[in-house]
Amino acid sequence: MNRNFRARASKGFTIVELIVVVTIVGLLAAVAVGAYNKVVNDAKTAKALALVNTLSTAKSLFVADPNTGTASITAFNTAPDANFALIAPYIRVNGAQPADEPDLLTRSGMPATVAITLGHVDDSSFGGGHTDEAPKVAGYP
Repeated sequence: MNRNFRARASKGFTIVELIVVVTIVGLLAAVAVGAYNKVVNDAKTAKALALVNTLSTAKSLFVADPNTGTASITAFNTAPDANFALIAPYIRVNGAQPADEPDLLTRSGMPATVAITLGHVDDSSFGGGHTDEAPKVAGYP
């Protein structure tokens, strides 16, 4: 009778073994979720920086274009965020020119809650009072 009891008792796991395994799996899952969140946040930051670089390049191309006169630069600097159309011809996202800021956000894969601040361009060479300001992307990581 003692022999049958031992054979039957060794067929399963003890509660201690199960608790140890569940604890280890939980710790591994916690580490994996933390690493995943870091990668996602790093990707969002890289996407926002890429958009800032795109906008900075568009502003530089706008100023460097021989067809851009001082009146256009002054008009842009009076309200940079309202004059997105002036730099839009110098922007390409996935091969297409965005029509406006919401279209730029959509083509860039950004949520509509993101706010873009373009900043001024340097107009000191012809007597303006603005220095170059880098664009900013707010509302994304």
